[in-house]
Amino acid sequence: MKIGIVTWFHYKNYGTILQAYALQNFLKIKGYNCVLINYIPIYNKNFLEKVKSGKFKKRIGSKIETYCFKFLGSDIKEKLRKRNIAFETFIKKNIELTLKIQSNDDLLKLNDMFDYFICGSDQIWNPENLNGVYYLSFVNEENKKISYAPSFGVRHIPASKKEKIQHWVNKFDKLSVREEDGASILKTLTQKDIEVVVDPTLLLSKTNWEQILVNPNIHKDYILCYFLGDRKEYWEVVQKLQKITGYRVVIIPIKFNSYLQKYDIRTSTGPEEFIGLIKNAKLILTDSFHGTIFSLKFEKDFYVFKRFKDKNKGSQNSRIYNILKMLNLEDRLIDNNFFISYKNDIYIDNYEQINKVLNEKIEDSTSYLMKTLNEFDKDK
Repeated sequence: MKIGIVTWFHYKNYGTILQAYALQNFLKIKGYNCVLINYIPIYNKNFLEKVKSGKFKKRIGSKIETYCFKFLGSDIKEKLRKRNIAFETFIKKNIELTLKIQSNDDLLKLNDMFDYFICGSDQIWNPENLNGVYYLSFVNEENKKISYAPSFGVRHIPASKKEKIQHWVNKFDKLSVREEDGASILKTLTQKDIEVVVDPTLLLSKTNWEQILVNPNIHKDYILCYFLGDRKEYWEVVQKLQKITGYRVVIIPIKFNSYLQKYDIRTSTGPEEFIGLIKNAKLILTDSFHGTIFSLKFEKDFYVFKRFKDKNKGSQNSRIYNILKMLNLEDRLIDNNFFISYKNDIYIDNYEQINKVLNEKIEDSTSYLMKTLNEFDKDK
């Protein structure tokens, strides 16, 4: 049976591209013929063009990001260009895509190409960028529709968008989401019990990831910093932990302040190098969900910052809270009360128990997905 996957894969974001790779690769390992649908919304195409040209509009990127490209010099721009190329090369080498979707007719023709459709993962259901394609609205009644670990990215759906989302999700044959908040939303909209499953990056084993990673050319113990946010408090903690540990500091820069730090800045890092930097780090500091996920996968010592204020309606903190709570790792969350005095305080010494809980959840998620596909196979 042939499966078409609809998800984000085109953003130059490590978590986005690696979750797309992970779901397709996992299904191929299980023996399924699956292809990612090469769909990029118009506004995303424009976004990518502006990334490549270095011309950002304020409505797309923040002023800080604009300044970053404008003032940090040709050397930084060249390294960013290399990073973009690394992402594009990763897609060409590792992800099987359909031909580009150019129209609604192209979407409808996919019904003749695939037996099942899966949407997920990542925040493809975020109501701020509502798009029916990511809810498989183009799929006809004869083909099966599954969601695997999509995220709404918010705790509540705006009333103005509730009816449309409710219509779409009730057309699915099987529904699962990545977070408890998403399950609560879907339960209200569908009156069904909803499965909460792990992010696709967790479905692949450590060995699977080691097969594609590129090890960094770093010969000293280091702290890896990967921040999607841009809060000055991050760097105060980095400085403190660097002083306590004596470790080198390596940065995968995303925001403006990252480029201003007097540390080892790895601007041109591609997806394979990203995984390698995490695997080889002694300590990881991040505010990223996937930064946290890969830290867990490689059993690293890590701390997570709150990227958003909890009162922020667009806060995405809950997905990190959920996984830390599930694994009894709430002490890894850095808040205003964060305090550490000794190097030994940074160590996570209970990965045996953490892996037991995490592996049970991974097994449950694997079982859900494979059982669903096996049931569909029997119906064909």
